[in-house]
Amino acid sequence: MYQENHNKEEQNFWISYADLMAGLLFVFILLVGAIVVRYVYVQQDLAQKRAALGLSESALNDTNKKILKLKQKLQESVSQLAQTKEMRDRLSKELTLNSHEVIKLKDLILDYERSGDDLKAKIATLENNVSTLTNNLLNAKNVLVLKDDEIAALGEKLLHQSIEHQKLVDELNITKVKIKNLTGIRIKVISRLKDRLGDSIEIDPKSGAMRFASNILFNQGAYKLKPNAKKELRTILQRYIHTLLANDDIRKYIDNITIEGHTDSVGNYLYNLALSQKRALEVMKFLYESDPANKALYARYLSASGRSYSDLIYDENGQEDKEASRRIEIKFRIKNEKAIKELETFLSR
Repeated sequence: MYQENHNKEEQNFWISYADLMAGLLFVFILLVGAIVVRYVYVQQDLAQKRAALGLSESALNDTNKKILKLKQKLQESVSQLAQTKEMRDRLSKELTLNSHEVIKLKDLILDYERSGDDLKAKIATLENNVSTLTNNLLNAKNVLVLKDDEIAALGEKLLHQSIEHQKLVDELNITKVKIKNLTGIRIKVISRLKDRLGDSIEIDPKSGAMRFASNILFNQGAYKLKPNAKKELRTILQRYIHTLLANDDIRKYIDNITIEGHTDSVGNYLYNLALSQKRALEVMKFLYESDPANKALYARYLSASGRSYSDLIYDENGQEDKEASRRIEIKFRIKNEKAIKELETFLSR
């Protein structure tokens, strides 16, 4: 039993010893490895320093060579400088002048320099003047070319405008003649009316229109004709209409004949409009019924229109003349009369 324990202890001792030795060996190996690595790094660093040293030595050798070359050049320059000094001394002795000649020479040089400066200034001034004159000449030539082109264009434009103006003048004169002839038609028609109707029937001397007072034809507020009104219309209105339409020489100028009803401003506008329309229509119906033979002419030329109080008549004081405003008015219009009035207005402007 004792021997067995003793053997185990001895065995454990040697195991521990082996472990210790193995640890020491590992440490030794690590130490050797570190030394080897350090040696390698040192060798590399040493190689780099040797290479750098070699480059430095090479650069030093080159610098020494350059210094030698510079020394040689310096010696050559010193030698040339000495020769130059000798030459300068020799030349200064040969070119020595007395003080009066030097002063005269300086004065001459100054005079020449001043003359040269003046001459240069004059030449520069002349060159500037020549350049300015050249530019002015070129500009003048360009302006003349432009003016010639503009004059030619303006002449052509003026000729064209003159032709157009003459055309307009001719057309204007023709238009004036036409207007004068057309304006004379109304005068001619009015003259015929006066000749046929005589002084017993009053018509407007400018327009040729005829008026009937409402109180002659209608009762207050009514639109049916009075019995005596029909006789008045038959005696006067039929002769007036017949003169305008029966004669071919006059009828060819007539565009239409309008029977207009007018009221004063008393009352409602729409009421007066209806009343004036009915009164105008009543007069037109009388013409149709009293002269059936001329119904075709009446249908072609006659129309009835109510104006309410849109066309009042005023007295000398600017007040509404109610009695005169209440009326039946017969108007005729010449063909193309509207266009003639517009042309007359345009020409008057």
